[in-house]
Amino acid sequence: MRKMFTSKLLSRDTKKKLYIAYLRPIVMYRCETWSTTQGDENNLLTFERKILRKIYGPILNPNTGVYERRKNADLDSLFNTANLKDFLRSKRLEWAGHVWRAESGLIRQVLINKPNKKRPVGRPRQRWLDRVKDDLKRLRNGASIEDAEDREVWRALVEAAKHLNGA
Repeated sequence: MRKMFTSKLLSRDTKKKLYIAYLRPIVMYRCETWSTTQGDENNLLTFERKILRKIYGPILNPNTGVYERRKNADLDSLFNTANLKDFLRSKRLEWAGHVWRAESGLIRQVLINKPNKKRPVGRPRQRWLDRVKDDLKRLRNGASIEDAEDREVWRALVEAAKHLNGA
């Protein structure tokens, strides 16, 4: 898709729509089940900035007359849509609400139950539920997974996650 994103024949709006409708879903396939680390999230943001730099192109510096690469803040203001990190957070919360409301589901049982096994020596592995709790803590103090029972409150939390701007 590099040729499409750098093409002069397509408008920036068309390229942006192509990215959002075609490439972003491929990259974020099944992201709601990921237990990401800070490094994973940074890699996703780096990927998105590379694509956006292809879409928006360089900017001419009026002082030197040389084309320069756009800054991250410029890309954020131009794109003006939730970045991949916020999109990932909202999809993870969306899935968590779905899992929590599944009353007799196997997934909820796996989520709630604790195995009768000792954890391995060393640093604890990152768990999906820990990431969900961190996301809820960033959104609102006192928010918990039990709020998923009320769909309207949960929908508002999921929508708020899209607008955190990497916080």
